[in-house]
Amino acid sequence: MATPVAITVPNPFLGVDTVGFSVRYPGPAGPGSPLATDVPIIVEGDADRMRPLAGRLRLFPQREQLVDCDGLGEAYTWTDPIVLTDEVLVIAFRDRSGARGEPVLEAWRRQLANSLVPLAFPFLRDCVRIGGLRLSAEIEVAIQPEGGAAMAIRVPWSDLVATNGPLVLSQL
Repeated sequence: MATPVAITVPNPFLGVDTVGFSVRYPGPAGPGSPLATDVPIIVEGDADRMRPLAGRLRLFPQREQLVDCDGLGEAYTWTDPIVLTDEVLVIAFRDRSGARGEPVLEAWRRQLANSLVPLAFPFLRDCVRIGGLRLSAEIEVAIQPEGGAAMAIRVPWSDLVATNGPLVLSQL
């Protein structure tokens, strides 16, 4: 059984230190183990920034029409975001690695790619590719397995996407 993992990203957007997100999911599964199909991401921040962010995240379920979803690590989609309060919304990563009716080896390869990448990275990548949002120069990501020591890494936006988004959240 995989150890649950919590991932926290405090302020990934350029010029905004009041918006962040967290995800808690079962963690990397072993080959042949089923992934959790829907993994919620909780986005929190001040109401003034969350309104325009919620508008950008409403585009996420249309992902397959907006970006190329055929590459490795692209076998997923997003649920509709649900606004819980002015300061909190939830959107879920939906694994699609076994949904294409492709050969078993290809489906396993896509499932493995989905299970090895912390879910914060596809979310951030799609904030740029789908939402057009500009990420901070470096993004702090804290990964903590349940009952284990936390690991913090800093990731430059250029490790996630080829070009940063044009929209600065604080100006929307």
